[in-house]
Amino acid sequence: MVEKDILKKIVFLKDVPDSILEKVGAIAQLKTFDEESILFRQGQEEAFLYMIVSGKVFLNCRSVQGKSLTLDEVSEGRTFGVSALLGESSSTFTAVCAQPSSFITISGQQMRQLFEADFQAIYTLMLKLAELFRSRMEMHTRQFLHSLAMLPEVI
Repeated sequence: MVEKDILKKIVFLKDVPDSILEKVGAIAQLKTFDEESILFRQGQEEAFLYMIVSGKVFLNCRSVQGKSLTLDEVSEGRTFGVSALLGESSSTFTAVCAQPSSFITISGQQMRQLFEADFQAIYTLMLKLAELFRSRMEMHTRQFLHSLAMLPEVI
C-alpha cells in the first residue's frame, strides 16, 4: 500500500482525483533497489509499472552490434514500464538503477483488473498515459533531429 501523498509526487499521477489515487495506492508497493540493480531486461515481459520516488534509472538497449546504448535517464517523479499495462508485452529496453533508488511499483495485471472494475479510473489514467507518450515522442524526436544535425552524413 502506498499513501496518496507519495503518489502525488509522481508526474503521471498529477491531478488524478483522490478517489482514484486511493485505489491505485491500494495495489501499489514501495520498493528500494541498489545502484546497478537490473529491474528488467530488454526482451523480457514487463510485469510492473515503475514510478521513481527517488534516484535515477538508465533505460538501455543493445544495438545490432551488441553495444549497450542509453536511450534515456529517468529521474524522480517519472514513470516507465507502461507496457506492463498491456499484458504479455516485452520490454524494448533494459532498466538499470544508476544510483540507489526507490520506486512505487504496480503489477500490470492488478492495474488491468482495476481498469475492468472502474471505468472512471481507466479513462483518467489512459488520458495521463496519452500525455506521457506524447511528451516522450516529442523528446525522442528532438533527440533524433539533434543526432541528424550532428551527423549530416546520415541524411
